[in-house]
Amino acid sequence: MKNLVKDEIENFQKCLETHGAKTIHNLLAALLVWLFGNLVFIPLATTLNWQTKAFCSLTFFIAFTLLVLRALSGLKQLIDAFSIFPARKYRIKKGLSYENSLILFRYILYIISIIIIYLLYLPFLTNFHVALSGIVLILVLIWIFFLILRILTVLSPKILDGCTHEKTAK
Repeated sequence: MKNLVKDEIENFQKCLETHGAKTIHNLLAALLVWLFGNLVFIPLATTLNWQTKAFCSLTFFIAFTLLVLRALSGLKQLIDAFSIFPARKYRIKKGLSYENSLILFRYILYIISIIIIYLLYLPFLTNFHVALSGIVLILVLIWIFFLILRILTVLSPKILDGCTHEKTAK
């Protein structure tokens, strides 16, 4: 058991060394592009005319997208590596298998990441057209729905087991 914990910590450290700095660098650069684009340049471009606003929005949208795409693979690796720690703790408390607990926390962290990324894209999408942000929201919600279904398949035996214990106690 202690060797397994030691191996997981070593894997987390390797993943952090391999993907951590590059991913954080790309995410911080994307955040700076987002901040300057949405808080400075796009509002300034809006005061000129709609063509300048559209061009400025498109420029910052592309820059932000490229930086986010560069960070996504590392972010996924970091989420997968980090999910080991809450999965281990939750498994002990709630009696889930380690694999199910790991799936549960990976998908929860995926959902949180998807929501954050959508919220960062929202100002760019509404600058192009409000309906575009609605279409992307629908796609994001469908994706989250399938992730929640996977979480429920992991938790359903535990939930059903809890319902069975309540009925037998009555």
